[in-house]
Amino acid sequence: MALGGNLNPDDLQKYVGDLNFPAQKDEVASKAEENGAPQEVVDQIKGVDKQEFSNLGDLQSTLGNLL
Repeated sequence: MALGGNLNPDDLQKYVGDLNFPAQKDEVASKAEENGAPQEVVDQIKGVDKQEFSNLGDLQSTLGNLL
């Protein structure tokens, strides 16, 4: 499943890198930005209603539901 255009789950994992979950939405967005995620991805993370992600799968499914 592609997320946000060309973003796939492997890319998302690269962008959040070594982030420890559970993580707050702002932490996830900041880490993605630090790791070179496109602004579109950072904006999608910041724009979700969810405030905390329990793991990478939770983040992937939340972003996937936006598309």
